Amino acid sequence: MRIGIIGLGHVGSTIAYTLLLKKIANELVLIDNNQAKVAAETIELLDTALNIKHKINILTHYQDLESADFIIFSAGDITIFENAESDRLAELKVTAKIVEDVAPKLKESGFSGKIISITNPCDVIALYLAELTGLPKEQVIGTGTVIDTDRLINITKRRDVMMIGEHGNSQVAVNQVSNSEESAGRAAGWQIYQAKRHTAFGIASTTFRIIQAMTEKNNEVLNVSCYDSTKDCYYGWPSLFDGEKFVRQELELTAEENIKFIKSIETIKQNYQSIQSL
Repeated sequence: MRIGIIGLGHVGSTIAYTLLLKKIANELVLIDNNQAKVAAETIELLDTALNIKHKINILTHYQDLESADFIIFSAGDITIFENAESDRLAELKVTAKIVEDVAPKLKESGFSGKIISITNPCDVIALYLAELTGLPKEQVIGTGTVIDTDRLINITKRRDVMMIGEHGNSQVAVNQVSNSEESAGRAAGWQIYQAKRHTAFGIASTTFRIIQAMTEKNNEVLNVSCYDSTKDCYYGWPSLFDGEKFVRQELELTAEENIKFIKSIETIKQNYQSIQSL
């Protein structure tokens, strides 16, 4: 299997390392504007491959994406938050421009596989990628609220809770979660960032888990961000991969949860519409 990774910051590099350790691919395509970083990561990954006895071929050009099964889109600039902490629109100003630069190159490469978008704001960028690449929207997904659900499970010590909606401040906790627990779940990512100035381990393992669900068809329900034609946006919702695409599963919301969910959808749509004015 050939997997491309666009953006080799903390997240992209950790994903490459994770996928190699898991031996899920025999070819990686590493793409980043910083060619010295690409060269360095290639050397380290090839060293790692020897230690784990896994043969890996590493490629480094857009044309190598033509036959890729997946592309992980993790391009961004985490330093944005040094002056605008927790401001997703500040991030969107940068990441939307990155999509505008990358999308034509993806089209030119002939890539026709599936894109897993991590770049924030996750739901907005997933839709922008689908629109600008021209790929069918079911072939583009975002990592959604999978990582947020994991954080909420760790906080509540309960397996029956989840986060839905935006991967951002308007995300909604489901199944009798207290306000303090929901707030702690939302803040977990920022807590990590404040200490490390980035997050990487959780989202890297999340990405592997999503690819595993799609390739092994293990019937795992994941809160990935999928396109909803009725709402014309992407958002996190419990979904099952049917062999071709992720299909949203039924989920009953309380009246309070539904009000919050509607507001979360409005936030995602407003953020997407704001791209034109950035």
